[in-house]
Amino acid sequence: MTDTVRPRKNPLPFAMLLGIALLSTAGPFGTDMYLPSLPEIGRDLAVGDSSVQLTITGFMVGMALGQLVMGPLSDRVGRHRMLATATVVWLVASVVCALVPGVGLFIVARFFQGAAGGTCVMLGRSMISDRTSGAGAARALSTMMVFTAVAPILAPVVGDAVAGLGSWRTVFWVLAVVGAVEFVVALALPETLPAERRATGSLGEVYRRMGGLLRIPAFLGHLVAFAIGFGAFFSFISGSSFVLQEQLGLSSQVFSFVFAGNAVALVVTNLVNAQVVERFGPATMQRTGQTLLVIGAVALLIVALTAPSVPAVVVCTAVVTVGTALNMGNTTALAMDLAQGRSGAGSALLGAGQFLMAGVVSPLVGLGGDGLLTMAVVMTVCAGVAGVAGLVGRRGSVGPDQR
Repeated sequence: MTDTVRPRKNPLPFAMLLGIALLSTAGPFGTDMYLPSLPEIGRDLAVGDSSVQLTITGFMVGMALGQLVMGPLSDRVGRHRMLATATVVWLVASVVCALVPGVGLFIVARFFQGAAGGTCVMLGRSMISDRTSGAGAARALSTMMVFTAVAPILAPVVGDAVAGLGSWRTVFWVLAVVGAVEFVVALALPETLPAERRATGSLGEVYRRMGGLLRIPAFLGHLVAFAIGFGAFFSFISGSSFVLQEQLGLSSQVFSFVFAGNAVALVVTNLVNAQVVERFGPATMQRTGQTLLVIGAVALLIVALTAPSVPAVVVCTAVVTVGTALNMGNTTALAMDLAQGRSGAGSALLGAGQFLMAGVVSPLVGLGGDGLLTMAVVMTVCAGVAGVAGLVGRRGSVGPDQR
């Protein structure tokens, strides 16, 4: 199948966008909801901390591989059937997690739960791209990201409350109920990729077409800007508790407020972007976000080298957070516009790149004796690379929708 110009697209109905956004929260809830129960899980299954941590690794690997495998396949068979199937896999895997007798089966079940969650997130981006493009897509993606930004904030609190009512297994029974609700939502959503617009040919050809996206300089630029730009923000996620509490002396309670403040900034910025992107265009908003990423990271590096203080670190990381919000939604929209005829493959590459970068950044932030300096260096490198990559992407993203 050769790529064709897309038909004219209509604005995405809010009810449909809300359904896609709710389905996209599965991954964050699956990742974070059971975190407060990790010590209890280790005691109940009689395993060490490292074995319990593998349940997180299994979920993350599933999230990445699920997107890579299912993304191109959805270009061939459509979105609706795969979305419904993914919610069923989530439900079954959650039930298995609630019943597991040992950590081995737990890790396997978490892998499939992650694959299902990743598929839902990937299909959500693909469905938005199927129905809208340019500034409209950026607006829809920013709205969706409000939900995916709130979910990690609420998930540990909800998980702790649920576990308090029963045990850690109760958390997974609740996630199974979430899967049942998502199955109903998935059935209610329409197919966004009609048969005449689907990829044809063998499965091998479909996956080769995904690889072909990496040979498009503009798409590759946006992919790098998306993944490595997220790396700048994830370095804060990974290192902030050590830097702000152990190095700069914040209490755990004050740190929670600081962390929540960054989450609020992420949500508010996405809401603002959704309102203004149609006026300024996703390319302009992407450029603004990447500029803020660089400014915040470089400022943090200067602070780390000169006069570290809590207020300065909080301000710098807040700027990075705002830049991340603007970069993620708008870069996704620009990249997906370049993946015409293979939106599933494009969405899969973006998602896999994001999780791969998170896995690379986490251990790097822990290197060295000065946690703030290491975090600032990682942030600055990621922000700089994202800015250059975004420039490459914008040079190849032409058309009135991309401005």
